[in-house]
Amino acid sequence: MTATLSDRPTTRARIPNSPRFLLLLVCLYASAGQLAIDIYVPALPAMARFFGASPQAIQSSVSGYMVAYALGQLIFGPVADAYGRKRVLAFGLIVYTTGCALSLTTSHLETFILARCLQGFGIAVTNLLAKAIITDSFSGQALMHAFTYMSIAWGLAPIVAPVIGAHLQTWLGWHACLIFLLVYSLLMWGILWRYRETLPSPVRLEPRTLMKNAAMVLSSPVFQSCFLAQGVCYSILLVFNIVGPFMVQSTLHKPPTYFGYLALGIGMMYFLGGLSNRIHGPRLPTAEARLRVGAWVMVAASIAMLVLASTIGLRVWTLAAPVLLMGLCAGAMYPTLMAKGNSLFPHIAGLTSAILGCALLLVSSAMMGLAGFVSVQHLVPLAVFYVILAGIVVAMVTKLLRYLSQGQGEPGARRSGEAA
Repeated sequence: MTATLSDRPTTRARIPNSPRFLLLLVCLYASAGQLAIDIYVPALPAMARFFGASPQAIQSSVSGYMVAYALGQLIFGPVADAYGRKRVLAFGLIVYTTGCALSLTTSHLETFILARCLQGFGIAVTNLLAKAIITDSFSGQALMHAFTYMSIAWGLAPIVAPVIGAHLQTWLGWHACLIFLLVYSLLMWGILWRYRETLPSPVRLEPRTLMKNAAMVLSSPVFQSCFLAQGVCYSILLVFNIVGPFMVQSTLHKPPTYFGYLALGIGMMYFLGGLSNRIHGPRLPTAEARLRVGAWVMVAASIAMLVLASTIGLRVWTLAAPVLLMGLCAGAMYPTLMAKGNSLFPHIAGLTSAILGCALLLVSSAMMGLAGFVSVQHLVPLAVFYVILAGIVVAMVTKLLRYLSQGQGEPGARRSGEAA
């Protein structure tokens, strides 16, 4: 795996980072936020007993983390464009590490929730600036490859995190999950120590400039299409994780481990879909063509689920098989959508990544909220919901490709390079 980076005008001469090192950094940082969300989910009942709290009260530590996570992205993005990636990463890791330490030492639920909010606010900088660093350092096919690796790491983290957390809880108790997060933060500190600044040129942090740049990003039809399609693609997995456990365990009376294996299988399909972006050849479709094919295959899979739900009803295979195929399509489409959205405005990559990340969280949260009203006794309502989601993806991909064909989605000049 080799890569080269060409020179780009900067405010001062810098020794470039190794492309291999950058890929390691972005994969490690992209996974951090997802790991911190899901690793202690299997331990929630034990934690509720420890704090003497209701399930709803202990679950508020997850929602508090998510709110702080979204807020942190909006704040850190423009600051990183003005003061550099490394400084902002260091500040975010200080906040996150403090939250990890505080969560381990408290016996009060309120303080624990505060610690989780600190974790969410601090860790927001890692996923956000991983995308900005990619945009700083790569372009062309290299950009696509880097975002492919990042999206795979980001997508696999919530799949493996509950498995890691469940084993840590079984072997060492639920505090071990929090110790894992603290150790992970120390690993990120070690990576940050070797990282060399990649911000090409600072952007003045002025309210008027910030508002103007944010309006420019949000008004871009290409950006709008990318974040909506991304959010819905990711929601394919999230909706299954919300509704699936009740269908598999409560309605079909399967053990929890049964659903765990189904979720792992869908995660692997997502992984394979992302990995398919690394396969190239003269007879293979372009990234844009893969978006179109993936969107329509997703529609076909959702319609197939609706037909099976109407004729056969709820079975494990009628639920899982279409979602497996949709997960494969989502994984194949996600890196391209991420690359197109993040590379539109390379001179304000931090702000662009911040808005994209926050918008993605909002879309995913909205889809998860709507999925909470889906019946778990029958498959038809879920199938209809998936048909709607797939229809949105097709509409957004069609809109995106139309604008790209008109040359309206081409980013400005960037650093060139070849991905590993």
